[in-house]
Amino acid sequence: MTMLEATFEQQLNRYFTNCKWTQIGNEFQLQGPGLSYLGLDQNLNVNLAGFSEHKLSLADVADFHEPKDGYNLCFEDTWSLLFWLRYLKANPGVKKINIIHLDDHTDLMPPLLYKEQGEYFQVTDSKKVNFNDPESIADFIREGSINLGSFIAPLIFFLDRVNIFHLRKELSPNGTTKQNLVESYINDFPYLDKDRISISVTDKNDELVKGFYYRGNDMKSLIGEINEDPTFLHIDLDYFLNQFNGNYKNDNPVNMITHVELEEEIRTICAELSSIRSQIVDVTIATSPGFCPSSHWQFLINNFMERFNEI
Repeated sequence: MTMLEATFEQQLNRYFTNCKWTQIGNEFQLQGPGLSYLGLDQNLNVNLAGFSEHKLSLADVADFHEPKDGYNLCFEDTWSLLFWLRYLKANPGVKKINIIHLDDHTDLMPPLLYKEQGEYFQVTDSKKVNFNDPESIADFIREGSINLGSFIAPLIFFLDRVNIFHLRKELSPNGTTKQNLVESYINDFPYLDKDRISISVTDKNDELVKGFYYRGNDMKSLIGEINEDPTFLHIDLDYFLNQFNGNYKNDNPVNMITHVELEEEIRTICAELSSIRSQIVDVTIATSPGFCPSSHWQFLINNFMERFNEI
């Protein structure tokens, strides 16, 4: 089905993926991220205790993000962009970055932003986005224009070069693959008629290449070509265990990985990261509610950081 063949409602749902919105006439207003998947984890509300000195409830999940001792923690990984921009503001000379991306998803969806004459704006109301002011980005995350799966694309546009090293537990018979990251634009909702920013992952050579996208299931092979640029380590806990995947309920998975197996996996990953430990300048962990079951969050965070701090 093409965009023209899709109904208006279908186009809306595609365009405002993971968002809540209101419509008055021909105008649209973002109302924040859609969080329907939070109900998949029946233990989520109970398991929020202990992640902050403040009492947390389900109403706090979308907004939670805190610097911790040696790493940043957020529930929704959209907040990773805020932590990265804070580092870049504190280090204005850094224009090239590597991202080691442990995640069950690519997270290269287009945000609800467009670019005009070198500046960035929100598609619904043309509110200006300033990536040089990290704290202002929080408003766009809360409104939903930078959202689940679309928080990496703005960084690629903002910087001179970003290389992504995506570790994912999928069969990789040909080993680590390498493709180009290319700036592109997509006009997929004619009622707003904005060319929103997008990133294409392609094998084609293009003068607009902003970096490379490496993908594989073995950390040693994956980071074999990493350069000496400052490196962000981004960990979405659904890399280790994606029980719900944001859209289905699976309370009793048959092949649930054990904690012993997870400990071994974390040990192996950290051992491989030891060779580039000195260039890792930021560690951000996203717990991924509605994907990774909350009953495993504390174990995964504590175990990973304990191993990582030993290297």
